Amino acid sequence: MTIKNAFTHDEWQRVGSAPFLVAMYVVASSLSGPIGIVREMLAAEKAVTREAAQPDGLPLVKEIEADLVAGTLARDLGVIDGAAEAQARVLRDLDRAVTLVDTKASGVASAFRSWLYSVAGQVARAAREGEHLGGKRVSADERVALQQIAVLLGVSR
Repeated sequence: MTIKNAFTHDEWQRVGSAPFLVAMYVVASSLSGPIGIVREMLAAEKAVTREAAQPDGLPLVKEIEADLVAGTLARDLGVIDGAAEAQARVLRDLDRAVTLVDTKASGVASAFRSWLYSVAGQVARAAREGEHLGGKRVSADERVALQQIAVLLGVSR
């Protein structure tokens, strides 16, 4: 039995959105212009692909990647605008996704949470903030977002 089979279709959609939710949260915390946003969101996609390609990669991520390739999971989760209510929704959706994994795939939950935090870090480092002015790789706002994600995921920074 695959891990995916432990979830209903709607639950699996929620779980599969988790890496993109952490990306959206980080991206929206410090918008870096159109090119920066694309770089950061692509970093999330690459993180999924990289983990799935590892021989010892998380089986849950391998199944997410397979469904992304098959087109049965969505990458587009809405507008990235940094509005407080949108950011709160993203955190709620992320919390629901990891709670589902905790409940239905507890054997991989801790590793999945740690991996999601690593995705957030990769996204934060993907584009310089204020690049045209010699900006920083990770902005102060992104550091705050990473801390908030770490708390939500229950992982150490």
